[in-house]
Amino acid sequence: MPLDSRHRNALILALKKAMEALFNEADWKELGYATNTIDWISNHLRLLRSLKWGDPDYGDHVLEAIENILGQDPANLQVLLGFDGLADWIRENEPTIYNEVFGSTLPTVANISDVQEAARGFDIEAHIKRIRDALPDDPEQAIGSTKELIETVLKTILGLHGATIGNDDMPKLLKRVQAALGLDPRDIDNTMPGSDSFRHLLGNLAQVVYSVSELRNLYGTGHGKSNAPGLDPASARLVVGAGTTLAAYLMDRYNALKD
Repeated sequence: MPLDSRHRNALILALKKAMEALFNEADWKELGYATNTIDWISNHLRLLRSLKWGDPDYGDHVLEAIENILGQDPANLQVLLGFDGLADWIRENEPTIYNEVFGSTLPTVANISDVQEAARGFDIEAHIKRIRDALPDDPEQAIGSTKELIETVLKTILGLHGATIGNDDMPKLLKRVQAALGLDPRDIDNTMPGSDSFRHLLGNLAQVVYSVSELRNLYGTGHGKSNAPGLDPASARLVVGAGTTLAAYLMDRYNALKD
């Protein structure tokens, strides 16, 4: 992620605040192993001790740790950004920095958070973690996990409705879910303002499912993968963004009807 000095400095300060708010000792050790800085973290005289005792100089040591981690390898910035919860914390608490830094590089982080918020009663945490961990360095994995996320959501909704899953492919599963949730385009009330536009939009959900499935087979993980060169990161983020938005919408709709 190329950043000018102003954005890099602002991002480091935002990461410092996020790590102060979120990190425990286990997180520090996990980060140490992920960035090959475990010896430095474990042997630091004050970092973990000041965390444990809530000392006022803890923030200074967090900043020192970030500088050391990035000094060891600038690519460690991607590890920090992919660490669970940090980007979300920055989005919620430092929105200006988030929009400036992440707006053009990680636009799907917000979508993934929306999926988590909608996921009451859905066992999808593993899919979310794989998508989050894969962006932005492994777009093929992110695409594959997005397809698996949508499939899990579709099958879960049908199962919660007492339906038999069978061997239906993804487009057929979506059609059944739309019928179960009152989202069949044919059932939209013609007297509703914007009914034609909404009917058209619901009809296009099938295109999202078909496209994500097809791109997963061509570029992502899983069976049927060809030797075609991978999608560029921006295109991969588009696939993930469309898929996660669909998953969140269907779960929101199910929960709204259930409540």
